[in-house]
Amino acid sequence: MGLVNYLTQIIVAMGIFIILCFLGEQIKKYLFKHHKKLMNPNEFLPKEEIFSLRQVHYLILILLIYFCIINFFFDRFFTVSNELFLINSLIDIFVSTYIVVVFYDSSTRSRISSIFLMPLASISALVFGTTLLGYWDFIRIPTLLYMVVFLYHRFLEFTDENGLEKLILILVSIVFTCLVTTIFLENQPPLNSLAMTSNAFTSNGYAVLGSTPGGILTSIFLVWSGYILSGVGTATLAAAIIHRNSKKKFEKLEEKIDNLERIITQNQDGNSEENDE
Repeated sequence: MGLVNYLTQIIVAMGIFIILCFLGEQIKKYLFKHHKKLMNPNEFLPKEEIFSLRQVHYLILILLIYFCIINFFFDRFFTVSNELFLINSLIDIFVSTYIVVVFYDSSTRSRISSIFLMPLASISALVFGTTLLGYWDFIRIPTLLYMVVFLYHRFLEFTDENGLEKLILILVSIVFTCLVTTIFLENQPPLNSLAMTSNAFTSNGYAVLGSTPGGILTSIFLVWSGYILSGVGTATLAAAIIHRNSKKKFEKLEEKIDNLERIITQNQDGNSEENDE
């Protein structure tokens, strides 16, 4: 009977994850097919800001992976509420699905990584109320750490044309270090610690905003969304002003060059006429 339950949880969890990845892939194809402009940031953001956002994108994924790893240990060695465990499982499932959908490229390495990224324990816990696959998370940890290295190399691809890579790395290191420190010093679960760290970093205080895990997660999303969007807005406005001023100067320069070419042409024509005489 135990073996049957064990195999049932594996099959169901794998099936659900495959369905989630399939749905994610279909959504991605739909967005790129019907909303090309929206999916192409070059249409509405300056090139420099796109590089910054891509760097931030990869580093946020790295931070989320570390957050999932911390949760693995916290959920197994500490007592957490059912609601908090639900939120942690959903984050784990979302991160794994997102990575597979966005970075899967049909290579052998990608296929192997996708298998070991399956959040079987989280899915089976949500579906069955408990899981017999808790050990699977420890098998996943090397693959998650491999994805950290992979994402970091992706991050480095955009550092040659953007001088903010060291600053962003320092920022993420500070957030992650404070996250881990807060867990132990304040005796808080990872989600609360992330909320406290985020609020402190963005000057919103050092408190947990929200009385439920869902509310805390929403507050974290709002804090970081506002922080990133404010940076995008500032950079976009600055780029627009610089572009407008540069365009005016370029037009004046073009006019001077045209006048100079006209004068040179007239002088050449005059010299030709004098030589003919």
